[in-house]
Amino acid sequence: MLIAVTVPALLSPAAWAASCAGVSVVVDFGSLGGVRTGCAPGDPASGLAALSAAGFRYEFLPRQAGMVCRVDGLPDPCNGAPTTAYWSYWHGTPGSGWTYSSAGAGVHDPAPGSVEGWSFGAGTPPSAAPPAPAPQPQPQPQPVPQPQPQPPPQPQPQPQPPAPQPTPGQPVPTAQPTTSGTGGATTSAPPTASAGAPASSSAPSSPTPAPSATGGTPVAVEPAASTSSGGTFGLLAGVAAVLVLGGLGWWTARRRARAPE
Repeated sequence: MLIAVTVPALLSPAAWAASCAGVSVVVDFGSLGGVRTGCAPGDPASGLAALSAAGFRYEFLPRQAGMVCRVDGLPDPCNGAPTTAYWSYWHGTPGSGWTYSSAGAGVHDPAPGSVEGWSFGAGTPPSAAPPAPAPQPQPQPQPVPQPQPQPPPQPQPQPQPPAPQPTPGQPVPTAQPTTSGTGGATTSAPPTASAGAPASSSAPSSPTPAPSATGGTPVAVEPAASTSSGGTFGLLAGVAAVLVLGGLGWWTARRRARAPE
């Protein structure tokens, strides 16, 4: 009679372990069919849950719950699990060896990345070593930052030479002011008043009268027309000079006229 057996995985242990993201499961059927492997993805809650998630079917011994009698229908029929032919449960260290489980498969909680083993026989570990862990991806080298091009330096303005300073004792040239108009008043020279001393005569009867003093007649010259303040001041100064000279001449003539003969 032929027995249909479902094969969970046909990959080599190394290739299969490298592709497993969860708990790896190794089942050694011994003389019943060799070693098969499977992968329980994620984080299964127990050893039995990992065995089932990896693609293997299991059955308990009748009237003894928790005691696995058959895996994927083997052995058939279930022989009651004699000490020389039963399913033993193991924990594997990746890349190392096997350790017999001190807890049942229904209570043990395998960690993700660990290896679970099942072996049919007289309590011998699986013949296949636990597969080595998948190699960790190497960090990619970071690109070397390229230096950013720097803008060319801008030319700096050259300082201007200081203005020459005059040497001590040297006069500083100044701009001569220009006048827009020329104004002023000019007066003629004041006439000189000539006073002759009275001439004495030998004749007493005919006294010589005192020569009369003649005052000069002041002449006023009109100032040139100008709209500047200098022309106005010159005009006033000329008028004042004429008045002073005229008054002086009048006073001198009057004084001489009153002088005793």
